[in-house]
Amino acid sequence: MHGGRVSRRELLAAAAAGGAALGLPGTAIGATGGTWQRTIDFGPLPAGDGWPGWVCPGVANMRRAGGLGLLEAGSDVFPCDPRPVAFAVDERFRDGTITARIESSGAGTGLVLRRTAPRAYYAAVYDDEQHALVIVRRSPAGIEELGRATVVRLTGPLHMSFSATGRNPTRLSAAIDAGAVPVDLTATDSARALQRPGDPGVLATARTLFPSQGPPVLPALGNVHLLPYGVQEGEAVMQSPLGQELLATIRERSTAAFHEISIQASGRSQLTRASVIAATTGTPLAHGATLRVATDVPARVEIEIARDPSFRHSRRIRAQRTNDFNAVLADVSGLRANRRVYWRARLRRRGRETVGPARSFRMLPRAGSRARATIAVAACASQFGPIFDHITAHRPDAFVWQGDLNYPDTIGPLAQTVPGYAGIWRDFLTNPKLEPVFERSLFVAQRDDHDYGVQDANSTNLVPWGITPWEGLMERRTYFRFSVGAADVWVLDERRHKSDPAAPDTAAKTLLGAPQRAWLERTLASSRAPFKVICSPCTLAPLSANARDGSWAAGFTAERDLLLGHIREHVSGRTVFITGDTHWTMVYDRDGLFEARPCPLGIPTPNDITLTDPTAAADARRTPGVAYADDQHGHVAFVTVSGHGHVARLEVSLMRDDGATPFRRRFEERF
Repeated sequence: MHGGRVSRRELLAAAAAGGAALGLPGTAIGATGGTWQRTIDFGPLPAGDGWPGWVCPGVANMRRAGGLGLLEAGSDVFPCDPRPVAFAVDERFRDGTITARIESSGAGTGLVLRRTAPRAYYAAVYDDEQHALVIVRRSPAGIEELGRATVVRLTGPLHMSFSATGRNPTRLSAAIDAGAVPVDLTATDSARALQRPGDPGVLATARTLFPSQGPPVLPALGNVHLLPYGVQEGEAVMQSPLGQELLATIRERSTAAFHEISIQASGRSQLTRASVIAATTGTPLAHGATLRVATDVPARVEIEIARDPSFRHSRRIRAQRTNDFNAVLADVSGLRANRRVYWRARLRRRGRETVGPARSFRMLPRAGSRARATIAVAACASQFGPIFDHITAHRPDAFVWQGDLNYPDTIGPLAQTVPGYAGIWRDFLTNPKLEPVFERSLFVAQRDDHDYGVQDANSTNLVPWGITPWEGLMERRTYFRFSVGAADVWVLDERRHKSDPAAPDTAAKTLLGAPQRAWLERTLASSRAPFKVICSPCTLAPLSANARDGSWAAGFTAERDLLLGHIREHVSGRTVFITGDTHWTMVYDRDGLFEARPCPLGIPTPNDITLTDPTAAADARRTPGVAYADDQHGHVAFVTVSGHGHVARLEVSLMRDDGATPFRRRFEERF
């Protein structure tokens, strides 16, 4: 089950078990005096995933167990929202109250009103860590506290209520009975976006116990969550009695457990309007591009495209219905090369339309063109520092991120589910550090091992949450290619069909799998582009590179040698490799092999390489063929193609996170 939905069979079973105790959407209870009421009582519901009539697009799991509705918040690691909101669909109102009987609050639970968009709502939050009841306003700009009161907490269930009445200003009233002295809190607010009907909901607070930033004494350590999760050594610790105790604490702190949630409001309940959570441009296609749109509820998505930002004389692409992950990957064609294209999503749900934000991208130069274009290529980030500002300032036409996009398998154990990864990718596509790139560039995403949900992923150890959420939200294809003027670009998948690394290193042992290998050899040989750029998550040069996991540099050298031999004998022009995965940057240029490894984008030192192999970069600099090596900075590669007359040019430059460009290499070939 995806997106917190409940099957018809489960609903029928719940109705048989609970009878009239369960009030589902459309079933009014006590609808008198111009008011209506809905109640979801979890007591009679059978165990399973999802809550009837509710959804949660965040990094979270919605479950039913032991007569309780459980909202498990999956991650507090940026860019994930640490307080995911679950809300009732088609129960919008302006003036009314939501109440809840809460068995346990975890680090913090809350009630939500007037949710008009994914990041726009009022909430009353019981903060268990600060022993406080807080009223807040959430907007895309952040969270603003409107009122606070101290709460004395005793054992036993909590009772909370939260109401909103009036407009300009809205009066907000929250109350909590925590087993001691009941507490009441009021506030007023006139935020324009929230002076109208919105969805009621609840929230929970994620606590993975390992912060996104290092301690004050060692702030550069960064992302301490990388240590216990996502690596074999950390997983071994987590399986120990101490680790199991830690996991139990994370689960308790990150879960809000509800006996019952009730909604009472005046007037008539209104339908939920679909909202655009994320909109980004994906992989370039011949005469077009793939466009990504993620929504908070199912909808029909129509893409509007135009030549100017005012959308005059626009045209619309046939509407598609969102998939199981409330997303559409739409292929748009018929676009002219080298032109900027503006686009936006128009959502329709039950007769109501919502228009998403405007985006743009430059169509890449057609194959064989002399026009100039720049592609950024990089891999691996657990933090989003200044390197991303440099990418934005460079204004690439496309950004190829070939793997380890924020290490989703490390950002919390409760997020390692299909709904959790769907939320991870939705939150990733709204990352404010990447927003300037998403607004005007093509974004080409590829998986490496951590994106598949397993460190050292291969065909023997794949998990469901590493497959379907990605293919529903990020990219349908596992491997592909595209053209950009004087270059053809291949983006490879070296995990999905990868052989067991422990197998003997023979020609049958593969990173690619037989179909992808045959496709790569065939398309390389048939390409007439002067330059072939192969984006390979795994490295090739004969240097220290993940010996345990294996790569074309170690353990899979027979396949590497077959590929390089094929290039020498059957492929015209110049082939360059841009790689990733291994967390130190390197350029190798010898015996016809050129490999630039701009990796990592953002993993601060000390990291796995500087701790386990502190001399790797220094040793590499003394190795014949190594033109550059560094293990102290984040890097990105810029690949620029152009042409003049009969000469095609390709330049590869590496930029560091401090803005320096320590390496630059130009190639020339005949058209």
